[in-house]
Amino acid sequence: METVVVMVAGLADHDVAVRVWRDRPGSVLVRHVATPTSVRRWVDGVATEVELLHGCVSCTVREDLRALLGDLAGHAVVLHLDPLLEPDVVRRDLGVDVECVLTVLDAATWLDDALGDASMVSDRRTVAQVVVAQAEAADVLVLQGDADERTLAVLDRLAPGAHRCTPDALVVQRGARPRMIPLVPECGVSTAVFTADRPFHPRRLGDALDALLDGTVVRSRGRLWVADEPDTALHLESAGGGLHVGAGGPRDGRTTQIVAITVGEPDGITAAFTDALLTDDELSFVDSIRKLNT
Repeated sequence: METVVVMVAGLADHDVAVRVWRDRPGSVLVRHVATPTSVRRWVDGVATEVELLHGCVSCTVREDLRALLGDLAGHAVVLHLDPLLEPDVVRRDLGVDVECVLTVLDAATWLDDALGDASMVSDRRTVAQVVVAQAEAADVLVLQGDADERTLAVLDRLAPGAHRCTPDALVVQRGARPRMIPLVPECGVSTAVFTADRPFHPRRLGDALDALLDGTVVRSRGRLWVADEPDTALHLESAGGGLHVGAGGPRDGRTTQIVAITVGEPDGITAAFTDALLTDDELSFVDSIRKLNT
């Protein structure tokens, strides 16, 4: 018998994992909750303390699950993640296929959290980075309370193809594929798409990144070509007031692309990044330098 795994995530307080477990007779309910020095794991109500691995909760949970799921091979397993964990981080190299990810959202407050810059107490992430990552990983979004049209429009773009339901009418199934992001504005929510075939000026790029942190951008992702990093693609990712730019591997092509989901004006984002590109004169100068060094 194949192991069946359903993962339940979400920063909101909920009993969705218990509901899924009760609806699947014979399944096993596994829950992890982080403490300052360990991770407490329950298997059908039986608690075990798991030593924290090099200070990383997600690493600890993932390694514990790898061993535990081996012992539970052939069972249906409902995994209730610690509220601060992101599903994609936990299921990476887990060793089993996750049938479905359900993410539980507080419909009334989720969008404010996703646009904010509040910091997590436990680590360097922001609340926005957590709730956005949890939502976009979902096959099913479980909405507690009533969501307004703007929140639903954001979720349509953040997790296209994900089913939506309430805790009282749960749906447990994979999301539709492929997940295509709607490009037509709706309820004041837009998708800004920026592409360019020339590099950014590094200083002006820093200024342009502020356009993603003005409290209107829910999520952005991109691969950047910067003039002082000619052989490396930089990876851009932001959620609310949290931003990360880092090395994304060798650059495969002379292009930049950024996609941002925003409740503001998308033209402001594309204009900011357009202004950060090298001018024709600067590009000619850079090309001349490269020729001298070859």
